[in-house]
Amino acid sequence: MHILTKEEMKKIDKLTSEEYGIGSEILMEQAGISIYNEIIKNFKKNTHFLFVLGTGNNGGDGLAAARLLYNEGYKNLKIIIIGNNQSNLFKKQLEIIKKFKFDNFIKYDKNFENHVSTADCIIDGLIGIGLKDDLKEETQEVINIINSKKRGIVISIDIPSGIDANTGKISKNAIKADKTITFGSYKLGHIFFPGREYSGKIIVAPLSFPKDLFSLSHRELVTSDMVKKLLPKRPKFSQKYDFGNVLILAGSSEFPGASVLSAIGAQKIGAGLVKLITPSSLSSSVLEHEPGIIYKSLNKNKFSLRDIDIISKDIKKASVIVIGPGLGRSNETMQFVRNVVEYSTSPIVVDADALYAVDALALRKNIVLTPHVGEMQRIVRTDEIDIRQNYDYTEYFAKNKKATIVFKDVTTTITNGEKTYFNITGNTALSKGGSGDLLTGIIAGLIAQGLNVMEASIIASYLLGRTAEIVSAEKTEYYTTPLDIAKNLYKALLEVINA
Repeated sequence: MHILTKEEMKKIDKLTSEEYGIGSEILMEQAGISIYNEIIKNFKKNTHFLFVLGTGNNGGDGLAAARLLYNEGYKNLKIIIIGNNQSNLFKKQLEIIKKFKFDNFIKYDKNFENHVSTADCIIDGLIGIGLKDDLKEETQEVINIINSKKRGIVISIDIPSGIDANTGKISKNAIKADKTITFGSYKLGHIFFPGREYSGKIIVAPLSFPKDLFSLSHRELVTSDMVKKLLPKRPKFSQKYDFGNVLILAGSSEFPGASVLSAIGAQKIGAGLVKLITPSSLSSSVLEHEPGIIYKSLNKNKFSLRDIDIISKDIKKASVIVIGPGLGRSNETMQFVRNVVEYSTSPIVVDADALYAVDALALRKNIVLTPHVGEMQRIVRTDEIDIRQNYDYTEYFAKNKKATIVFKDVTTTITNGEKTYFNITGNTALSKGGSGDLLTGIIAGLIAQGLNVMEASIIASYLLGRTAEIVSAEKTEYYTTPLDIAKNLYKALLEVINA
């Protein structure tokens, strides 16, 4: 499923008309049918509907849907039109609905609150993806009334009015929809907060857009089907060396637990061998949770540059290296990290403290960085932008670094600068220390089985988030821990495999 900017969607709309001969009037009629079909699945003919429409093409979609409902016997319909500058397609739809003898148009006056509070379903067709500037005062008032006085559900057309389709940001105010019916594909504003929250359940109506045109976008949504196709195969006649060797260089006397979660993640996702090397001893906690992990301690407080000689054979044997969780940021540890990253040719997953050691290094395509919001803000060295909603900045950073970035957030961005994937599985059960360490191990375990860093990052992000959803449905988001998620990773795996 491609995810589009509003500019890409408008270009697809234009090319569909100009190169394929499917005009805007046909597409608007199809949009109206899509809204109509969704409504009749959920509402009876005696339902009270209030269509709140702007005068652009978004409002025209609403007029088409209202006319179809009216023609099929849904008579409890009211339409209010906000604004003056009517688009040509809106004018056309207005002429058509009047020919069907529909005349229940209402004015925006003191009775509007009563219309809102008595409607079973409100259709928001005020603005859509065409939002350009801040909302006009009258539109803000309308949205305030709908959000505060509604009794029934709200369905937005394309995107809730007031949400920027490219960022998910609110323009002073926005409709809080229960459901959004969008056309062609998701827009970026649907997946970034607060737009994602305001959109409610999203229904994608395909219309007659040629699928080839969606290749205009280099961004996609991670789905269960995508994950299923990417999962590494496990031939029956295999042994442990066929599934790779994960080397985890992590931990310190100050932060001992992170490395254990990374090792468990790599083991639970199917890596053949997982070797964990830490400075200080963790043997009891490692073996207690997963005796199959190979463990070695250097019997010291933290890594330093001279440890390279001690572990050089392990580095050479590794199919993939994890470095970072719980390391600390001493100068000698940072030198150790830079040396491993610069001189090893194996794929490397760089996380946590190690991110601060590599921010000035030139990287390579088989390296993946996994920063959370605070880490990302610091390693890109800018406080001037909201890094959470400027996905293009993350893409630029990845391209400049020649590495893959897994930017961990409510919406996780996975990008190498050329291709970008967004994962939206997960919940606040992941908002706890250790979740990122577990993700790092899962990514590494998948790389060990032959996947490239992008493929492994896509699967790992999806499975971690989906497992959090499954486990917290039973244990709550408060109670669920990273270890709970690690132990139940198989539930999301089975769901994907059996889909």
